[in-house]
Amino acid sequence: MDKKYCDIIHLSQVSSTNEYMKELVRRDKPAEGTIVFTDHQTAGKGIDSNTWESEAGKNILMSVVCYPAFIPVENQFRISMAIGLGIKDFLKSHLPHEKIMIKWPNDILAGGKKIAGILIVNEISGSKFEHLIAGIGLNVNQLTFSEDIPDPTSMAILTGISFDLEEETLKLRDCVLLRYEQLREGMWELIRTDYYSSLLGLNESRIYRYKGNEINAVITGVDEFGRLQLETDSGNIVCDLKEISFIL
Repeated sequence: MDKKYCDIIHLSQVSSTNEYMKELVRRDKPAEGTIVFTDHQTAGKGIDSNTWESEAGKNILMSVVCYPAFIPVENQFRISMAIGLGIKDFLKSHLPHEKIMIKWPNDILAGGKKIAGILIVNEISGSKFEHLIAGIGLNVNQLTFSEDIPDPTSMAILTGISFDLEEETLKLRDCVLLRYEQLREGMWELIRTDYYSSLLGLNESRIYRYKGNEINAVITGVDEFGRLQLETDSGNIVCDLKEISFIL
């Protein structure tokens, strides 16, 4: 990996790698591609104020900082697409026989079960990014999970292998940054094609809960703002995360 991506911070414990990175960026503005990873988060977060459960010393818990000034703010979901694909690339290298899918907007599934999640926070000044921090939680060696978590899985569950967390964290970082570099190099069509081929429910009839009601709909895509596009019997709809959830 390029020298500019060599900054690595390993913490035995932290409240949240995203919060630690936010403070680090405020103080020092670390090099793009710098990662913080930890053995244990005491206050890990998912999207929309959800918590992220992880047994201490068992999983990848990391945050990476980027400065994507080359991407218009209105196209920011492209970065989420690239990061999701980087995680998928990493998982396919270890789980070649599993179907790896991206569940909009921020979950990664292996064999139909959740194995990873993404939480992106950014700072915008005017029409440009100041920075973007992507937090990634990926289940690696954990074998048992709380009953409150719907359909979790891990690399160890799927393979029967125990993995070296530091080694795998660096591999994951490289996969994510490779996809990020594709965006920088203008390879947007490749990112979009690969993302759509990985998007759970694309062109499939499924049941969703939309604004409190169950609907039958087909995902047709994701717009530039990251909103889900669906086709229903009564017409097309565009919705954000708080408006819709998967049922089947």
